[in-house]
Amino acid sequence: MADLNEIQKAYELIDENADGRVSVGEISRFIKKLGIQMSEEDVRCILNTTLSKELDDNDGLEFEEFVHLYHSIFSIEDEEIENESKDLEEAFRVFDLNNDGYISSTELQQVLSTLGLISENEHPQRCQEMIFRFDSDCNGVLDFSEFKDMMSSKLSA
Repeated sequence: MADLNEIQKAYELIDENADGRVSVGEISRFIKKLGIQMSEEDVRCILNTTLSKELDDNDGLEFEEFVHLYHSIFSIEDEEIENESKDLEEAFRVFDLNNDGYISSTELQQVLSTLGLISENEHPQRCQEMIFRFDSDCNGVLDFSEFKDMMSSKLSA
């Protein structure tokens, strides 16, 4: 997470008129510059909810409120990342049938077959090829890091 100096720089960048307050309009324009299409009213609604405060057109955020907003936004992001990591660990355990910390092509084939994603009689070479593709240390099995790479690859494909 950013330190206070980085947050201060962001605050000053958004504060177009340098009045020491960041208005809803300034935040809205900044968000648009980032390529995110969001109405000023939506921005106001998010700010009101996050800050538990009703902002009108003349209101703006002082630096302390902006810091609170910043931490609120990024703590949600950190929590989402943590949840994704836990989900991946759980998925890894599903495939690691013998709990040795690795997924073999046999384990991969058994789980995919159980899930109905491949037939029981499907040639094991297909699962071996999947393992080989992401087996960065060439030991014939996937560790958690390699599994994460495989899942990231499948999700972004």
